[in-house]
Amino acid sequence: MISLELSSVRAKDADRAWLAQAVADFESKSKVLTVLPVEARNLDLETAFNGRTQGGKSIALCPSLEEKVSASAESMTITEAAKTFHLSQKHLERMAARGGFKFKRGYTTNPSYRDGDAIMVERICALRDVGLNRAQARNQIGMSYEKFHRLLSEYAINFPKVPMRQRNKKAKA
Repeated sequence: MISLELSSVRAKDADRAWLAQAVADFESKSKVLTVLPVEARNLDLETAFNGRTQGGKSIALCPSLEEKVSASAESMTITEAAKTFHLSQKHLERMAARGGFKFKRGYTTNPSYRDGDAIMVERICALRDVGLNRAQARNQIGMSYEKFHRLLSEYAINFPKVPMRQRNKKAKA
């Protein structure tokens, strides 16, 4: 909305003058405008306008879209699929449940999951060398069970399990 109040229009005169001077200075120096290519998102029209709503009422997703999603589910994480197909993760989860397929696990392709792995592997090895058992090392680091065992298996860390008798501090018979 354009303001008809004269004081606000006059207050912008200083900004307009400064901008006009900056443009004039630029044109006097180079006179050549550099046009940079803009990389736009490649919208698949069938994906972007897939008929999820008609007249404000929610309807089923386009069958061809479901086929595309199910075909690419094995090679994409759910996050990548959401960006590619312009759908929410909730819609993709429902689609996977209906279609009986699963998306690729996120940590295998997402580099941010692996950024701290080297540091954690060093800590695990150091705590193993100090003499802590697996549970003590995991608690000391503050790591989840799943991540701890993923690191052990992926980086082939030799962290032997403590025999039950030694855990309970019972003498061997």
